[in-house]
Amino acid sequence: MDGINLENITYTYPGASQPVLKGLNLQLPRGQWTTLIGKNGSGKSTIARLIDGLLVADEGRITVNGLPVTEDHLTALHRQVGIVFQNPDNQFVGATVADDIAFGLENQQLPRAEMAARIDKALARVGMSKLAETEPSLLSGGQKQRVAIAGILALEPEVIILDEATSMLDPAGRQTVLDLLVQLRQEEALTIVTITHDPVEMTMADKVVVVDQQGIADEGPASQILCQTALLHRLGVGIPVAQDLSDRLAALGVTVPAEYLTTNEMVEWLCRKLS
Repeated sequence: MDGINLENITYTYPGASQPVLKGLNLQLPRGQWTTLIGKNGSGKSTIARLIDGLLVADEGRITVNGLPVTEDHLTALHRQVGIVFQNPDNQFVGATVADDIAFGLENQQLPRAEMAARIDKALARVGMSKLAETEPSLLSGGQKQRVAIAGILALEPEVIILDEATSMLDPAGRQTVLDLLVQLRQEEALTIVTITHDPVEMTMADKVVVVDQQGIADEGPASQILCQTALLHRLGVGIPVAQDLSDRLAALGVTVPAEYLTTNEMVEWLCRKLS
């Protein structure tokens, strides 16, 4: 079966008295952008690590595009799935940007010529070609995350997971990474899974999944989830500016169509409404 499928998943961290996930079922369609939201400790990052094979479920079954996530298939799995974490500094192992990207390719025992071609392509893809010989420590936060993404792209995966990968970036750096993800999804048909508390990032997803109480509390299009302001407040998730304005207008008797999720869309709608 295509896509990412988690069936009846239970996982308990060592030493914990209760499972963080219990009987969880989740389907993430191939080629779509899915965002996981929830309180800290709800199990969002656990789901990401289970998909990537970094953790092993106590019960249940996980497949990625039909490939079982088991110890026997980890090598093949890691060719399909790449994960970018919150702090890019924790992922750098090379003396230069190019060396760092080469590390993952060396693990796949690729020929040197193919490695060089993939490195060049990946760096060009994220707009970092001119910094190939730069030490990672000299890069800005946004540049580091772009390099981390380039390292994943060089492996040519079908799935990219970003575990709060934009949370440590300034607004400009965050927008750079998000714009890159939009471009990659359009041009590479990648399956993208993001974990975030950022309301702007949520509006960019095809589907938003609410992780709560050891399982899935709700899921659906962003327009269906982001209008539930009480739920977002309970989860500690920011309310999108457009949704906040929509709620205020609704209190005044003005109904805003649900599909206007972003600030720009709301501004355009208001301009048309007032013209």
